[in-house]
Amino acid sequence: MQRPALILQQLETSLSAAPESLARVLGVGNRTLATEVASLNTSLAPAAQVRLINGRYRLRVVNPLQYAERRLDVLEVPENFNDPEHRRAFILADLVTIYTTVTTEILARRMNVGRTTVTADLAQLRRVLEPQGVGIEGRPNVGLQLVGEELAIRLAVLRHCFHVAYGNYPLDPELEAALARTCRAHGLDEATARETGRWLVVQLDRCDSGHELEDLPEGYQEIVGSPAHDFARQLADAVAEVQGGTLPEAEVLYLALPASGRRTTVGADSMTQDELPPQIRELVEEIFTRVRQVLEVDIRPNSLLGEFGSHLHFMINRMRFSLPAEPGNDLHEIRERFPLAHRMAQVAADVVGEHTGLLMDEVELSLAATYFQVFLDDNASRRNRPFRVGIVSQRGPAAASLLRSQMSKALLIDTVYTQVADASRIAAGEFDLVVASPGSELELPMPVIELSEFFDPSELVATLRTMRFDDFGPLPMDEPDGSMLTYLLDDDRVLRLPAGCTHDGAVELLCDHLVALGLVDEQFLQAIATRLAEQEPVLIGDRLAFPHASSAGLRAVTCALGTIDAGEGSDGLDAVFLMAVPEKADYDDRILIRTYEELIALGTDPQLMTRLGAVTDYRSLLAVLDAMRETKQGS
Repeated sequence: MQRPALILQQLETSLSAAPESLARVLGVGNRTLATEVASLNTSLAPAAQVRLINGRYRLRVVNPLQYAERRLDVLEVPENFNDPEHRRAFILADLVTIYTTVTTEILARRMNVGRTTVTADLAQLRRVLEPQGVGIEGRPNVGLQLVGEELAIRLAVLRHCFHVAYGNYPLDPELEAALARTCRAHGLDEATARETGRWLVVQLDRCDSGHELEDLPEGYQEIVGSPAHDFARQLADAVAEVQGGTLPEAEVLYLALPASGRRTTVGADSMTQDELPPQIRELVEEIFTRVRQVLEVDIRPNSLLGEFGSHLHFMINRMRFSLPAEPGNDLHEIRERFPLAHRMAQVAADVVGEHTGLLMDEVELSLAATYFQVFLDDNASRRNRPFRVGIVSQRGPAAASLLRSQMSKALLIDTVYTQVADASRIAAGEFDLVVASPGSELELPMPVIELSEFFDPSELVATLRTMRFDDFGPLPMDEPDGSMLTYLLDDDRVLRLPAGCTHDGAVELLCDHLVALGLVDEQFLQAIATRLAEQEPVLIGDRLAFPHASSAGLRAVTCALGTIDAGEGSDGLDAVFLMAVPEKADYDDRILIRTYEELIALGTDPQLMTRLGAVTDYRSLLAVLDAMRETKQGS
């Protein structure tokens, strides 16, 4: 797909995109991107225009009918040889499908480029293919050829150049019909059926040219007897019926691979947690246990566990059999938009590696991250309880009802209001906030504000944003990109630590400070000491540490930030953020989740970390957090 078409597709599906993100998708610099956007605008004018608004590219359509015509013109522009990726795909396709001598001179002539360009493309193509066990051998003036195992060559073709090599290679109508019947009979979804068709095309051409698979590595024998293998046998019989002859067993296993590594309805889609294979159930349990241990985030997907287990089953097959997974999103955008979910996927990758010895690449990490983000969102929707407000009015039920009515207009969150006749009978933990009549001067074990029936709604919202609610956290009526760290820290909880302070030394100093403030107890000190002794430090990037532990003795989330002058023995840290949280049943862990997301945004940005390391007080911290928010809005 040409660059203007890619830009248009990205903006139509994502609605907006940062220049850096679009440049990554296109594999170009910002200057080239600006040129491509200008070219796209010329093609779309006067029906639509791509504009840079608030740091992001956005598509503005003026005439929908005319835009539909212009859009087709953009999307239907054929690939050309100005695109290095297309040239490399063309070279690989030639080496696979042309069975006479292929030289750099012939390639240069066919693409209408210079031999120097072809030489550079060949060097890059060799680097791409080498990890896949495929090489390009030969001398420039004598001829080039692919070398490697036949399966590796086929996988390289499917991954890098299928469209170029076989875009004009239609299946025989009888084969097309046989494939469709077999896919329907085995319940394959549309995407898997389409993928199987691509594999069949490659197989037919390679076998016709004398490149049959003689055998597959021993590990592939695990597919034998599986639903995917049964499907492949039936498809092979249908192919043989149309073409004559019999496919070798290795070729039958080859046809089973796309079904074994991708979503089907052969059986795994409808599996509940109990129906998962024992080894997958064990893996799922270990992943969520490790997430709890490492991140202190307790997510319980419940009905989604079977779906996640099915994903792991297919993912492991893809990695074991070297099957490529198609990236569905910009990988960098996944990390930026869902940092905690991506961190959870990295924890899952560690567990998968320990159990299977297989390495999840960035595409698999992004796919796993999408699951974890769904889990986080589902967990939040199930665990969020309403904000509880008790209303104590000395002016009677009518005044209390009016106060409630006015508050419900100001607080655009799920809130439960209770009118209380006797304030002395309010129990600890019964409400998050008590609203009383002016002059009541109540002393209760929760926040209290005094309001008349005719208060300023905007001032109420501003006041509540500054208040702390021990068992609820900050009210989620602030901006989506509002800072949790701003809420959790204050003038007393930002410390400048001695130069060269180590990780454990920083934790000790921060703990001592919180003890002096009366915010943590001995039970928490024991919990954090045990965590430090039993687990590696939790690092975000390599310059920010996030030690945290839970304690039953705490009612509220308590934090402190220590910044360090770099020096000998400092462990290379610029900052240590200590967090003490109650037991899970006693607080809403959205606080921990949002804190993680902010710390990841800080810890993975070298410029922000340099500024954070220079923070000396709460005021200078606020400047860093403002800069982080501006960075996030522009990404």
